[in-house]
Amino acid sequence: MKTIRRFFSAIIIITLIFLINVNIYANDVTEVGGARYYVEESTENILSKGIIHHTDIAFSSAKECSSTAAGYGDSEPFVSDKYYPQQVNVLEIPSSENIKITPWANINPSGWTLSTVRSMIKDFETDNPGYKVIAAINGDFFDISGTNNFPYTPNGVHVSDGNFYKSSATRTVGFKNDGSNKPLIGNKSFTKTSNMILALFNENDEVIKEYVIDKVNEVPNEGEIAIYYANRDNTKKAVPVNVEDGYIVGNAEFALPHSESDFYGLGVISEKGNKTIGDGQFAIVSKNSEVTSTLKVGLKIRAQYEFTGEFENIQDAIGVGETLLYDGNFTGADKDRHPRTFLGVKEDGTIIMTVVDGRQSGKGMYGATAAEMAAILSHYGAVDGYNLDGGGSSTMIIIKDGELQVVNSPSDGRERNDANCLIIAAKVPAIDYEFTNITENSITVNANVLDKNGFDFDTLYVGLGDEIKEVVDGKATFTDLNRNQKYVATFYQKIGDEFDDFAFKDYVYTSKLYPEVTFANLKFNNKTLVMEVEFNDPDGAIIKCIAYIDKKNAGVNKGIANFYNFNDQINNIKLVVTYNLNDGLGDKDVVVTDVDMSCSIDVFMHMAIFDINQKISNIYK
Repeated sequence: MKTIRRFFSAIIIITLIFLINVNIYANDVTEVGGARYYVEESTENILSKGIIHHTDIAFSSAKECSSTAAGYGDSEPFVSDKYYPQQVNVLEIPSSENIKITPWANINPSGWTLSTVRSMIKDFETDNPGYKVIAAINGDFFDISGTNNFPYTPNGVHVSDGNFYKSSATRTVGFKNDGSNKPLIGNKSFTKTSNMILALFNENDEVIKEYVIDKVNEVPNEGEIAIYYANRDNTKKAVPVNVEDGYIVGNAEFALPHSESDFYGLGVISEKGNKTIGDGQFAIVSKNSEVTSTLKVGLKIRAQYEFTGEFENIQDAIGVGETLLYDGNFTGADKDRHPRTFLGVKEDGTIIMTVVDGRQSGKGMYGATAAEMAAILSHYGAVDGYNLDGGGSSTMIIIKDGELQVVNSPSDGRERNDANCLIIAAKVPAIDYEFTNITENSITVNANVLDKNGFDFDTLYVGLGDEIKEVVDGKATFTDLNRNQKYVATFYQKIGDEFDDFAFKDYVYTSKLYPEVTFANLKFNNKTLVMEVEFNDPDGAIIKCIAYIDKKNAGVNKGIANFYNFNDQINNIKLVVTYNLNDGLGDKDVVVTDVDMSCSIDVFMHMAIFDINQKISNIYK
């Protein structure tokens, strides 16, 4: 029997995703800006926290298009008002305090790292153990070729949980994550503080004081404070900066020098004094007595610009392209067809995230113009809408059956490395759990709540397949399961008479049937000794098999092992079978020596001749 042990700091299991096919008639047509859109067939996934995903097979038309019918790489002429097939993936996210929408990126201490959405999801969960991702899409346009002095950054702001990793922008969308019917702010003037703000943290990682930073890379006047950091030159190298009598963050968590007017720094003061600083470092020089009395080695500090005006108090924001819809009216201008990623909001606060596949006319994926995007958003009920990065970047991932699944068809044929993404996550308790005593028809789930993380429940439940059980004395056992079958496990709390799932799921398999070697045969094919092996392995437990004849060996491939140029004695025959029953014990080897074996006449002749030659050789020794 097996034990699989897993621990996540925020590990709880999301409910099963149910697939429902819905046919929508072609006369349900939405028209906006001269573009039209209708859905022919929809496949729906019910995710956690009321989030709905659906993949729609649809058609759209446009009055105007500046590109070919399917955009870049396509030669088919565009025809005005012609309906073209589309694949459209949609996330409908209810406005809720229990759902967090935030930008995320793989950022190293001194630079931006381009990564797939999949990689960014994993990075988010590592850095945010109190949350679990439900879905994600790619984010802002970005410096894909790395031409900026500080390369590979998104074009707009990147603000996550109040951290302004990048604060320079033009168009911006902010997420309140407050459960209101106005959870998204967009199409507003972007403003930020004229000076950076210095924040001081306590031992609980809470901001306890904030000060305005007066100077950047300049000596402060009396009563002022200054920040020093190394900007990048046009060769992308850091230009060192000399600091006198400064509080040095020598090994910053982040030191991101976008420009003289855009910097984000976070880290612990490592020393005080004079120093030349470069990449991954920054320093504070203070001639303000109050600040000087507070700064010390070991203190965590942060320096960043912050929102003012319409976006003040917004903790999560991302840069966007053009506004597609505003108050239900078409406001876009882009007439090219591309794969697209875009988002919008309904009157009731439901946020719509959409990916339209393109550049794949052979698959019925033509991409969309701005007018078509507006029609698509309007079809799903959005009144405001904004364009994100598209093309080969367009990606949507959901968590399905415990695994990350790309639900659209990226036009590059694979996931592209992007600068950032938009994460949809939910707060979860911390549970230490393991799957034990796994057999062909039973599984025991051991579970222990480590931290309720703000949830109010006394009894934990776990579901496996169609059955939900109370976790009693730290365990729940499920029986009468099917052999070698995947089961999705889901943890629940109970609210009234209803089970409420937490936003995570995992999966486990019942074990496979033990494999057997049933028969083997030896024969010659010219000078090659061929061993034919038959197995009884209905569940595919065998990973590999090696055949041995004395000290010679050959791998068994599709039931055949070939011993080339064989001219030795045939003796000490055995098979070493490596198998895995999915029982938590990993790969195991079994040595088979008593297999039922037959030999062709030429093998018997070889054995006899070899034996005679050996005896003759011994006579003349």
